[in-house]
Amino acid sequence: MIEGCYRNWGLTASEQDVAGFTIKGYSIAEIATLRGSAPGTVKTHLNAIYRKAGVAGRGQLVSLLVEDLLRAPLLEPLPNDAAVAA
Repeated sequence: MIEGCYRNWGLTASEQDVAGFTIKGYSIAEIATLRGSAPGTVKTHLNAIYRKAGVAGRGQLVSLLVEDLLRAPLLEPLPNDAAVAA
């Protein structure tokens, strides 16, 4: 589901990577260390992520994804034939 959001927002592979670490609660410095990049690069990616997702910051990004997760069905619906056979 989260990857679907990333695709809908048009995130690059690097932005998806940074978004994943951000959602998990890593700091900018930690993300930079994990990715082997400069903190400024991470900040640039975060600004692009927030703009593309239409949010103002980390809290809104996480909130947006949590809301989408809560709306998503817990299980995929079964086709009619599979429901009858079960």
